[in-house]
Amino acid sequence: MPTTINPKFGLPRVERVQLHAFSLYSLEPNISLPLRNGVTCLAGANGIGKSTFLSTINFALTGVVPEPTREFKSAGAYLQKAREYTSIFFDGRITEFDREAAAISIEFKIRDRHYALKRLLFEIDTLASLRITEAGAEIFDSRDSTPELNDQRYRQDVSEAIGLNSFEQFVALQHFLFTFDESRHLIFWDQQVSSALLYICFGGDPQDAAKADHLNREMEKAGSRGRNLQYQASNLDKRITQLESSVETDDKATADVEAAAEHYRSLNETLVRSIGESERVEAAASDAELKVMEASSAVVSVRGAYTRAFNEYMSGAASPDKHPFIASTISECKCPICAAEGPSIAQAIRSKIEAGACPLCTSVLPSVATANTERSQALADLDRALAERKRGLDAAVATRTRLNAELAVKREQVRFTQEAINTFESQNRDALAGIRGKLALLEGPLAATLSALKTARNEQLVQRQEAYAERDRHRDELKVLQRELERKYLAAESTFVPMFKRLAKQFLGIDLDITLASSAPTGLHLEIELRGSSRRMQTQLSESQRFFIDIALRMALAQYVSHPDSLATLFIDTPEGSLDIAYEERAGQMFAEFVRSGHPMIMTANINSSKLLTSLAQACGGELMQIVQMTHWTELSDVQRGAEGLFRAAFDDIGHALTAGRSAPHAAGG
Repeated sequence: MPTTINPKFGLPRVERVQLHAFSLYSLEPNISLPLRNGVTCLAGANGIGKSTFLSTINFALTGVVPEPTREFKSAGAYLQKAREYTSIFFDGRITEFDREAAAISIEFKIRDRHYALKRLLFEIDTLASLRITEAGAEIFDSRDSTPELNDQRYRQDVSEAIGLNSFEQFVALQHFLFTFDESRHLIFWDQQVSSALLYICFGGDPQDAAKADHLNREMEKAGSRGRNLQYQASNLDKRITQLESSVETDDKATADVEAAAEHYRSLNETLVRSIGESERVEAAASDAELKVMEASSAVVSVRGAYTRAFNEYMSGAASPDKHPFIASTISECKCPICAAEGPSIAQAIRSKIEAGACPLCTSVLPSVATANTERSQALADLDRALAERKRGLDAAVATRTRLNAELAVKREQVRFTQEAINTFESQNRDALAGIRGKLALLEGPLAATLSALKTARNEQLVQRQEAYAERDRHRDELKVLQRELERKYLAAESTFVPMFKRLAKQFLGIDLDITLASSAPTGLHLEIELRGSSRRMQTQLSESQRFFIDIALRMALAQYVSHPDSLATLFIDTPEGSLDIAYEERAGQMFAEFVRSGHPMIMTANINSSKLLTSLAQACGGELMQIVQMTHWTELSDVQRGAEGLFRAAFDDIGHALTAGRSAPHAAGG
């Protein structure tokens, strides 16, 4: 368990991943991949699904796929946004027929506790199965449980086993710290995320991290409420000014301006979101309709070919004497060419046919049996093709039906929200017209209205001050936590900072420093210094420097917070495309140093001429590195198939590097 000085978390070590009906990997939809100590490198061509595999492992562990924008307001708010993204992530990656069966099974351990679970890809907040054991003894088995209860038990058990206050904190660690994926989110340049991770990694007590997360959220809400009230008070000031110079007025002074404005804003935001979702589904439904038309056309085409072939087979067209031209000549005993008549003409034709010769050109005729066999085979081929086209049509129709039903729901949401907005606007217009009528009938309306507006404005200002006072109270509470965090970070600095500097220098070749900084409204966060100068802006470093320095930070934090019995695993979608040749080998050496410290790493890499992989392979050897050839998992494009020789050569080079490294090479997945 974490201490008040140095939090140490037992973190998942993945041992095996099993996919089920994962259509994207068409050659290996049910691939089972054991993960050994060290680095597991998912290597392959562009677009083959390497990043998808990393995201799917994260889905297995956390129940959600990392949300690409990584917008962070609180751990709970991020988890909700990730849920929404996960609900559409696997669309297009899994075929319609595989949706119900598509799943991922994963086995991992935290210290001595072993977890084996299965998640369906299109079910959120559920577990199809869960088994937890420790030292051979069964802790939990889902035989008599429901998928929802399985997921609840999993969240509770994993949070406690790691040593965290909530499952949301684990999701934040896994997605923001332990995963560097294709979104290229950078901790150093996201003060909100940096601050949240500091509380978890250095705060000592996970409850303090949860409290800081809550205070930040409440402080932001109170500040937002104060700003809204100030805005409303300013609007009332403008209305007072207008009324003092005009007899026209309205009666919004007595309305609950804040509530009405917030409600109207919420309605419009809901409308924009609903329209966006409706348009997305409508586009998908249009694509599905097109696919139905294409599939239907393909069925009609093959069915026509089948009908023609079947009619030809049944008509006996394989026998020459059944040919219309020959048959009429025999029956009429008259040659249609020279007009000669008599029984000898029919006899001559029959003699040639019996002799196996064409009666017109005397060419050798194929046997009737052979011709019928060929036509029978053609019919069988067309029958299989027709069945395949029908399956494609059924899948397209199923997709269209599902999307049309979803589109109807989305359109109803748009209609309902638009009606709510129209009603809101209509009610306000009616109120305005009614009070103007009263003002025309009553004496002294201007004075009364001005008084009401000023009263409302003063109330808004009082409420604004109360909101700001609440914000400041939360800020003062947060400052207490920040001072305690700063004290704990400074106590840990002598251990953590050298870890980071060593890894960063391995890549950059020069000394790099890390400092604790403070700014409003996020509070404490980490900044880097290069040659004594702070690099607060992303543009102050090159792309490769930003990426790999941020990876070095993740490695150092992972090393610092990990319990020795259960070290953190990093998930790296390697940004090798940003590297120039001078840094490729150094990046591989940085990765190797992290792996040699005992931490597992699951990474992706393109197969190219980069020295990153060969450098890493030489440093790790087969004992600490396995190459998963994902080129064997799915069909390659024409361009990629044309380069298979280059892929093999690249894999051979990596294999030689593994052999020359610490031990013999090991390959998986191929």
